[in-house]
Amino acid sequence: MQPASEKHTILIIDDNPQFAADIQALTGEEFHLVTAASGEEGLRKLPESSADLVLLDLKLGRGIDGLETLRRLKRLDPDVPVIMITEHVSLETACQAGRLGAAHYCDKAPSLKEIRLLINQHLQNLPWRRAYRDELQRRQLKFIGESAAVQRLFADIETLAPTDRPVLVTGASGTGKELIAHEIHRRSARGHRPMVIVNCSNFSPELFESEFFGHARGAFTSAVQAQKGKFEQADGSTLFLDEIADLPLLVQPKILRALEYGNFYRVGGQHELCADVRVIAATNQNPEDAAKAGRFRHDLLYRLNHLRLHLPPLRERREDIPLLLNYYLHYHSVTLHRPLPQIPGDLMETWLHYDWPGNVRELSTELENLVLFSKDGKIDYSHLRVRSGDRAKPAEFFKPFFDRPYEKAKEELLAHFQRDYLREHLARHEGNISRVAEATGLNRTTIYRMLNSSSSHPGETTSNIKL
Repeated sequence: MQPASEKHTILIIDDNPQFAADIQALTGEEFHLVTAASGEEGLRKLPESSADLVLLDLKLGRGIDGLETLRRLKRLDPDVPVIMITEHVSLETACQAGRLGAAHYCDKAPSLKEIRLLINQHLQNLPWRRAYRDELQRRQLKFIGESAAVQRLFADIETLAPTDRPVLVTGASGTGKELIAHEIHRRSARGHRPMVIVNCSNFSPELFESEFFGHARGAFTSAVQAQKGKFEQADGSTLFLDEIADLPLLVQPKILRALEYGNFYRVGGQHELCADVRVIAATNQNPEDAAKAGRFRHDLLYRLNHLRLHLPPLRERREDIPLLLNYYLHYHSVTLHRPLPQIPGDLMETWLHYDWPGNVRELSTELENLVLFSKDGKIDYSHLRVRSGDRAKPAEFFKPFFDRPYEKAKEELLAHFQRDYLREHLARHEGNISRVAEATGLNRTTIYRMLNSSSSHPGETTSNIKL
């Protein structure tokens, strides 16, 4: 809570100096007041003054108006409560102010005392709002890394997050596409509202339309009451469409219209509704390939592909693995309420050199299992998927080939593989070429050619081959 000896700072953004004078007269020495006559001046003074609350006039005489000022204030400090004040109250501007994050919207006319009560009310709640936000951020996983690839990614996010343009995030499964979506949302003017998430691969076309747009009462047998869809729930916030390439083809035209114009109908509804939504989409597929194959509309791809981020697999940013191991070890210790286990050096060495084909998700799951099943600081290796010594070992087998030219090494390795592959299948099928061909998918001519090639090696024989 604010110490009794310290005054709260109120920033008043209003082109009418008399209003600030009235607030000063009403509050006396209770608050420290900072005034700004325009939105631009208020935006400069917010960080300078470390204001605890903002009184913002809707109609400003020059420069940007109150709503645009509100939007930019929330980018600077999502936690600061902003009370919109106006002599021209309307439902439309009240709704806009609410979507942009205003804590309250009121008329100047009735009573300055009411405004004073509102100020005190929101100032009392401020420490708890900030503590709650800090706790959410502490528990919310973050996309982390120090590699050059990740730093470029963060720079791009810093540029595109404040815009309302659609973003398409691509990358293999487990690379952290949803975490990137949260990061973009958190840094945007919409970050004070929860991000709404839809997994496009979870629904049939009929169910998806109801899930996405909602339904009117009586639209189908079980629709006993009207229901908002995800698009409507995301009004004023961000909608994350995960696995967008799996979006049912039949609903893609309606999704496109909603994204372009913000207008939609609930299933079975007669009235057109609208929503202000910023869209972030993600896929582990190549969206251009999906469009060429006819599974995804080109015009929807063009709509989503304004800004694009690609996440590299973990094996391409190995320098981030130690940081990720430390981060997820501490994260799971906190969330599972377990002591922090000590990682033996040989296990850590294995993890540092492992390829992590499941990317960051696989690494996180491995650390979660380690923390969950460790007892008294001792690791239960039976619950680990990647154990000491499990990393790829090219050493002994490949060493002789490293001294050869690439093409020569490749040729000899292929010969080794063909010989051992055929030997194994001939043994499995008792030398029966027809059964080997059926099992391997190779035709008989190819098998004979490979056998003739391998028979030139000393010790090889084809005497046990059967037709």
